[in-house]
Amino acid sequence: MTRLKPGDIGHGENYGAYQVWPTSRPEVSLEKGEKLAIPVRIRPTGSENLTVTLEPGSPWKLRKEASGDYWLDVLAENGPQATPQAAKLTVDFGSSHSEIQVKLTTSVPADNLVATPKDIDFGELPVAGLNGSVRRFGLRKLVGAFHIKHLSSTLPFLKFEQATMVDGSNYLIKVSIDASKAKPGSYTGTVVVETDEAHRVEVPVKIKIVSN
Repeated sequence: MTRLKPGDIGHGENYGAYQVWPTSRPEVSLEKGEKLAIPVRIRPTGSENLTVTLEPGSPWKLRKEASGDYWLDVLAENGPQATPQAAKLTVDFGSSHSEIQVKLTTSVPADNLVATPKDIDFGELPVAGLNGSVRRFGLRKLVGAFHIKHLSSTLPFLKFEQATMVDGSNYLIKVSIDASKAKPGSYTGTVVVETDEAHRVEVPVKIKIVSN
């Protein structure tokens, strides 16, 4: 449920005779084309026997457990055939009833792959100090999983080491210089990160190499 908001994971939403958990207004971020199941539970708060019905025609599924809990299986989807964004439930308990409108909001982050920092500046370096010069940047994905497939640069004297901070979502890349390939001069270029989903991130690089 970490990608779901608002939602009170500890308490849900109380409506007198019953509780909706974690929320009747789920908001979730998805990758483009991703599908994600979101279970919404309706549970009695006391000894009342609840009967919950789902409006006809809804593609979402309502099921009841032996404990008396009801579960609405909401499908969040981003794609050409996205699911409807709302469904109505009727809750009957004793001689009265109420209605719940379950509303789903989905979004796709505009920049899902984020590099930090967004650029690298080695500054001015003497030839004798190139081997000890290192810069680092992190690459993380806001929603979904990814793996780094290939690291390269338009500057042929740059080298890379990759460390995994959180597998599938957060990586650290160390950028260093191969002194045997570098000559004095001012350079601008990019570090290119290619992922297993054919995504590409470019991080600008600046460096000035001077003679000793």
